[in-house]
Amino acid sequence: MVTGRKRDERLSDVPIAISVIQPDMAGEMAARRSVHDELASAEGAFTTNLGPGRDRIFLRGVADSAFNGSTQSTVNIYLDDARVSYATPDPDLRLLDIDRVELLRGPQGTLYGSGALGGIVRIIPNKPDLQNWSGMAAIEGSQVAHGGLGGAIEAVINAPLISGRLGFRLAAYGDQVGGWIHDQAREASDVNRSRRFGARAILGWQIADAWRADVGLTTQWLNVRDSQYAFRGLERSTARAEPHDNDFLAATVAVRGKLGALDLTSSTAYVTHEFSSIYDATSRASALGLAAPLGFEEHRLLTLATHEIRLSDSVSRRPWVTGATILQAENTLQDSYLPPASPNIRLLSQHNDSLEAALFGEVTQPLGKNWSATIGARAYLSRVDNEQDGQTARRARKQGITPSLTLSWRPLDHGVVWLRYASAVRPGGINTDGDSSARSFQSDDLKSLELGWRLTLADGRLRLNGSLFGLRWENVQSDTLGMDSLVRTINAGRARNVGAELSAALRFEPFQVEGNLTVQRGRLYRPSPAANALGDDNRLPVLPDYAGGLKLTYARPVGDAMLGGFVSARYTGSARLSFDPSLDRPMGDFWVSDVGAELSRGNWKAGLTVANLFDQREDSFGYGNPFTLRTIDQRTPMQPRTLTLRLQKHF
Repeated sequence: MVTGRKRDERLSDVPIAISVIQPDMAGEMAARRSVHDELASAEGAFTTNLGPGRDRIFLRGVADSAFNGSTQSTVNIYLDDARVSYATPDPDLRLLDIDRVELLRGPQGTLYGSGALGGIVRIIPNKPDLQNWSGMAAIEGSQVAHGGLGGAIEAVINAPLISGRLGFRLAAYGDQVGGWIHDQAREASDVNRSRRFGARAILGWQIADAWRADVGLTTQWLNVRDSQYAFRGLERSTARAEPHDNDFLAATVAVRGKLGALDLTSSTAYVTHEFSSIYDATSRASALGLAAPLGFEEHRLLTLATHEIRLSDSVSRRPWVTGATILQAENTLQDSYLPPASPNIRLLSQHNDSLEAALFGEVTQPLGKNWSATIGARAYLSRVDNEQDGQTARRARKQGITPSLTLSWRPLDHGVVWLRYASAVRPGGINTDGDSSARSFQSDDLKSLELGWRLTLADGRLRLNGSLFGLRWENVQSDTLGMDSLVRTINAGRARNVGAELSAALRFEPFQVEGNLTVQRGRLYRPSPAANALGDDNRLPVLPDYAGGLKLTYARPVGDAMLGGFVSARYTGSARLSFDPSLDRPMGDFWVSDVGAELSRGNWKAGLTVANLFDQREDSFGYGNPFTLRTIDQRTPMQPRTLTLRLQKHF
């Protein structure tokens, strides 16, 4: 069962491109254990590799920039029904005690609103069991080749406080990933070590037979000692460290119940997300008349409040959902130079206040025995107020409708084929430092047409999923670097992408083989002057034209134990960093292989994995220092071969 369309449905019946990722051995023992790791094996999904807490997620070929500016992300992240992201990178939450991750590819403007140009990532945590005590404890250790040691501890406890009425669930963790970048100038090794601590607590209350409330608090503190780029191999030379700090907190309240035959859901969230990065800006010290070594800090604070209430009927002859939502987001940005032994020099102070309100609905009409049509629309109003360094506040407004239409055919009991039109918008904003020819950057608008299928054959042993898509993207919002190395937002022009996303899984006991393939052609076909997209290479940033993977898993009983293992390989084609030729860097075009084995007996489980088995060093999707990006060849190598050993007990 999935809830990606905001009502309960069988996955095999949902006529949209949705993938369900459930934690397995490979995912549980990934070094970072985050959405970044889980998406590595999904078709149509790509992420940058700037470092923990700094990465951006891209789905369905909708990629605007590798840089983290003030624009909304093209992919929205949800904790269950609550949106927890806005103009922020992926917070890199450790996926502990997660039921599943639902990945919706393609524009989702009708049900999810602004910013959902590329799709949605929904993290669904396990809810408190109000009847039974349970728990889990785990410890793991890891070793990064050419780098340092790491490890993690995890614990989960579920406690029914009042049997059948009130329950509490707590998941807590701490981890360290050993660094692998060495700085020769500072004679420092493993400089990019990261540490992360977090917890999620949920209180579940069965208010009445058909009514339940879940109150949750999720928090995480992530500290990275230094950046993970290099000048050659795994080495670089900088005058000072470049630490990153990322702190996340989300308070959520979800109430679900019945109004007669209808399902009511109310979801409220309050999020604070604070992060900062420091760069070595010594290369600009003499031009600014400041002492070296010079640092530069970008600091951001997001405060996000959302509320949505909706009614749905999933079992009627014409299933439908309708609701209303409101969102308020406050972004505070501060840029400062950090001279040694001197007060900080404030370069920029900016405050953006965004308000969005919407009404949405979707209904499915049967058309004969196996056919149906689904029509949906969202009417929205958005407003952005901007203040910078005491200047007069400026305002940008946007209102409109984002429709969707789906025609679906069910030739099998567990299969569906669909043709879908969908759209999404991302409101514009104030262009304080961007294109000098305009005082604001425009909203961008994406429309998509998709032919998709999800089929289950051979008594469930064979699954075939896929989609052929084409999209058109108007007024592409893109973050880029100015000549002063500061991030600015521009409208890069018009883009389009056509492609295919395919996946299959075949189970033949005791083996299962899975594969996926993404083929696409994302191009900026009418660049604006601000994009500075000169030359013949007009590919969208970060996106490779080809990517795919294979995975073979094995599981069978051995006496009273269960033995399992896997081997996987994935290929990522060549891509580019930016539209701007002066910032562009070739990257990608590499294979990565992982292997692992697991033995479980009773409540105990032990596993061993080796990630990046062949210790690949190719340049992945990231950049390093914006102040030297134009003058020094920087590369972001993949994490070297990493061995992880895990021991886990359920009780």
